[in-house]
Amino acid sequence: MKILAFETTDAVASVALYRDGETDLVLLSTEKRHAESVLPAAEELLRRFGLVTADLDAFAVDVGPGSFTGVRIGVCLANALGLAHGKPVIAVNALEALAEPLLGTEETVCALIDARNGNGYGAAYRAGNCIEPPCACEIEPFLERMPKGCRLTGTATEDGAMPKADAVARIAAKRAGEKQVSPVYLKPSQAERMQS
Repeated sequence: MKILAFETTDAVASVALYRDGETDLVLLSTEKRHAESVLPAAEELLRRFGLVTADLDAFAVDVGPGSFTGVRIGVCLANALGLAHGKPVIAVNALEALAEPLLGTEETVCALIDARNGNGYGAAYRAGNCIEPPCACEIEPFLERMPKGCRLTGTATEDGAMPKADAVARIAAKRAGEKQVSPVYLKPSQAERMQS
C-alpha cells in the first residue's frame, strides 16, 4: 500500500510517503507558506521513489485541530488529489497524530495543542484507544482530569512536539478512507468570534 500524507496544522508542515510499512518524512521550512511548499515537497518526495500521484492507493491528511488556514490547505489538497485520482482520502486528527509515536505501551498518552491564554485542544489515548475524545479545553483543568504519570506531548507541554505527516501516514495505513474529508474545528475561528 502507498499513501501520501500531509500535515499542515502547525507552524512546520510535513509530507510523508508510506510504502508497504516504510515511511519517509519531509519537514518543510518555516520560511515558505504551507500553500507554496506542501505540493512541491510532495512531488519531490514521490519523484525520489519513481512515483507519481496516480500510483498511490490513498491520500491522508491531518484534519485538525490546529491553524484554521493550515487545516484548510491540507484538507483541500488531499481532497483535490483524491478526487482527481478516484482514491480514498483518510482523515487523521492532530491529537491522534501527536500521540501515535508514544502509543507502544499501556501508559496513557495525553496530547495537548496550545491555543494560547491557557487554552488548548486535548485528548488522551491508551493502548491505541481514545479514552478522552478531542476537545477544546482549559489546559490546567484538563490535565487535572488525566491519570497520574501519564505521558504528555504537544505544543502545550514541555516536549513542544508538533504533529508530523509520518504519524498521519501510519495511522491512515491502519484504517479505511472516505472519498472526502472535513476539517475538525473544536471552537469557532477568530473571524467568527469577532463577528459575535
